[in-house]
Amino acid sequence: MTGITSTVSGPRRTPWGLLTILAALGLVILAFQTGALQAAKWQPFLLPSSWGFFAEGLLVTLIIGGVSLAASVLLSLPLALARASLKGPARLPFSAWIEGVRATPVLVILVIVSFGLLRLGLDIPGIAVAIVGLTIYTSAVLAEILRAGILSIAPGEVDAARSLGLDYWRTMRYVVLPQAVSRMMPALVSQLITLIKDTSLAYIIAVYELVGHGRSFFNFYGNPVETYVVLALIYFVINFPLSLASRRLETKQPAAQRVVVSGEADQLMAAIAPIPDQARPASPGARS
Repeated sequence: MTGITSTVSGPRRTPWGLLTILAALGLVILAFQTGALQAAKWQPFLLPSSWGFFAEGLLVTLIIGGVSLAASVLLSLPLALARASLKGPARLPFSAWIEGVRATPVLVILVIVSFGLLRLGLDIPGIAVAIVGLTIYTSAVLAEILRAGILSIAPGEVDAARSLGLDYWRTMRYVVLPQAVSRMMPALVSQLITLIKDTSLAYIIAVYELVGHGRSFFNFYGNPVETYVVLALIYFVINFPLSLASRRLETKQPAAQRVVVSGEADQLMAAIAPIPDQARPASPGARS
């Protein structure tokens, strides 16, 4: 008797990459046929002077993003330690500051900082205002990310460090923080991508970064759609490698040490490593 064998194939994966390329190609062809894309409006991008103009704006963007990131890291660490370690009323000011800033749009913070400094009689450059505003917002987000990483460390490791004679600060420095930063590195890189994109809001306070230069460019040449397409490609070239780096950092971490982040980095609610229940620390929500 001849046996009948059947092969059960797994679910087929949809070729999203190919479909995206075909859809983009179709949109480009349609745009040319309808006259939405005109060759004359793309000609200014063939001039070397145009790219030099964009490079000036990109330099301002990178300066704002780099300085804001460095200042945010320095400010977020004490905020994270205070919210993770303090208890009772002593923690309320830090919790209120972090949650209040995270719940406020970046654009509103930039405007408040700009007008607030003017009312105080401080006439500082727009770049400095943008750095202050972005630092306020990003430091609050990074503080919550670091706090989640700190709370993901098993209490047994902290107890072991204290039993070896390490005080609180040395335990944090040599045991807790290195592991917390390592576990949260993908989320930190993701927030760096968000910070770079948030620099585009600085043109609201008259800072001529990349988007500000782009607005001047299309006002002169009358090609706003084409200019914003180019700006989008520039941001993509900067942020896509960072996104790949974030994914690679996440995959390199052992499964037992990966931190599961709920929501986007700027909407972080909890980040708990998948450790055994008997060693699991209290959740961030339980300590808030």
